[in-house]
Amino acid sequence: MEQELIKIDGVAVRQPDEGLGYDFETTYTADTTRTQDGVLHASAMFTVESLSYSATNVSAAEMAELLRLTAGGRTFTLHYFSPKEGKWRDGRFYVGKGSMSLRRLNRGSERADSIEFRMTGVDPI
Repeated sequence: MEQELIKIDGVAVRQPDEGLGYDFETTYTADTTRTQDGVLHASAMFTVESLSYSATNVSAAEMAELLRLTAGGRTFTLHYFSPKEGKWRDGRFYVGKGSMSLRRLNRGSERADSIEFRMTGVDPI
């Protein structure tokens, strides 16, 4: 069986070194509290998922493509494996913050030691 690839706006990008990290977070209404006996009284509003991307020894071309596809506050379609659905799917995401470690900057062979960013779902799961 062929290996699925992570894609951003239909472009198969440099695959992360260790796969994608997966997190989810639920937002609750302002009146959410715990009583003194520890019982939660909450009204969940929605849950969003986020995926963390990390790669090392990234070429200048790969850096530029990843930034072109994700940076600048734009939303994009991510093709990824959804643990919640148990299958590969497409979803809308954005990147709010990322980081790179630029160490090898010899002309013509520029590389990043690492690049990391978190992609957060636009729509609730």
